[in-house]
Amino acid sequence: MSISKGVSTTNTTPTWVERMSMHRWYAIAGDAPDLELPATAPGTRYLIDTDPARDPNLNPARTIKERLRKMLGREPKSPWHGVIGFSAITEGWNSAAYASRYGQSGSMIAYGGGHNDYFGSDVHAFDLASREWRRIADGFVSGKDDQYGAGAHYANSVYPDGSPLPPHTYDYVQYDPLANDYILFKGQTELGRGVKAVAIPHLFNLDTLSWRHGPRHPAAILNSGGWTTWDASRRLVWGHSGDDGGGNAFLGFSPDGNNQDGTFGRWTDLFPNKLPGIANHNAMQIDPVHDVIVVSVHARDELHAIAPADPGREIERLESAGSKPILQPYAAMEYAPNLACVVYFSPLDNGAVYLIAAPRSQRSRDALAGKWKWHALHPAAGTLDPIADAASHSRYPVNLSQTFGRFRIATFGAIDLAILVRHVDSPVYAMRLT
Repeated sequence: MSISKGVSTTNTTPTWVERMSMHRWYAIAGDAPDLELPATAPGTRYLIDTDPARDPNLNPARTIKERLRKMLGREPKSPWHGVIGFSAITEGWNSAAYASRYGQSGSMIAYGGGHNDYFGSDVHAFDLASREWRRIADGFVSGKDDQYGAGAHYANSVYPDGSPLPPHTYDYVQYDPLANDYILFKGQTELGRGVKAVAIPHLFNLDTLSWRHGPRHPAAILNSGGWTTWDASRRLVWGHSGDDGGGNAFLGFSPDGNNQDGTFGRWTDLFPNKLPGIANHNAMQIDPVHDVIVVSVHARDELHAIAPADPGREIERLESAGSKPILQPYAAMEYAPNLACVVYFSPLDNGAVYLIAAPRSQRSRDALAGKWKWHALHPAAGTLDPIADAASHSRYPVNLSQTFGRFRIATFGAIDLAILVRHVDSPVYAMRLT
């Protein structure tokens, strides 16, 4: 599918939302979507349809072997394929972000690869209004075999076309609605088995469909398993490294401002790892009303909190009450403004969505001291389980436990809507929360 633009300055409720019952999952894309919705045009129904390797203009079959593969309908190979190929965008420890200003009702933005899995730097968008997948940036598709993977080193973590080498994005991606930027908190200077990570942030502007990058932090180590949240009031992405490879940092990145060296934005001070030894694959989300960053620490099965007004302060345990699940790695945390709750989602909970309400206070210090109450939204018996449904659709090996930022919340006036991207060849799902 060719590149398309979908910039919007408004954010209107998708027409199909009015058909939804509360707290129930629906497939909104694919060959046979729910809600009596028609299937979209062929080539837009699944993320896999937008694979640049399937575009003969970008990846012509140059050998007899590749022509034969094409004739047999087999998976195309490309110089940027890697070991896993395009399916790694969802299965290879990768995230997504909801961009409220890309498309009439916003879009889910998907990008990633990492290690040996996939070397493509293509960017894709699922438009909530049209329910269509589009490839919105081809990425670096003009390189030779030796320009991808092990041995292909790029000091600034960008390919010759300016797009970043695709890491496993984990929970390292967020969206800035004011600038209309998809933000990747870290970079890679080399892919392959001995992948080399670097603390260089990258920004994909959804108005111009172009990349730029921030300065390299001289001391932060942002390797595997990290997690982030967008702080709109301070215009910062707060990020915490995982433990792998000596991850050592909690810090923020502001995307604002040009630097003399051609980079953009600035880092905050670096603060030490707040959860040494158990930092991998947690999730965090800022509660903007109480100005508290809530952290799901799966190794302790507990909620913790970071105070963004005092980022050097020690992380603190939060007390929980109510129907708390067992906290899992690779989960997602979002904020639902109409519910005034942090929202937790793990695919291991059979489609349940959990609300986490702060203590009844407007002061962050009281929110740290009080009990945060959990409430479960279990889909009604006999209704769609998006995890099982998605796995049944996919013909690729799937990582059932991984969500990261592929669960997001889109807000339209008084409506909070959960959006879930699972696999490259499964539908996109939605649940109305309010």
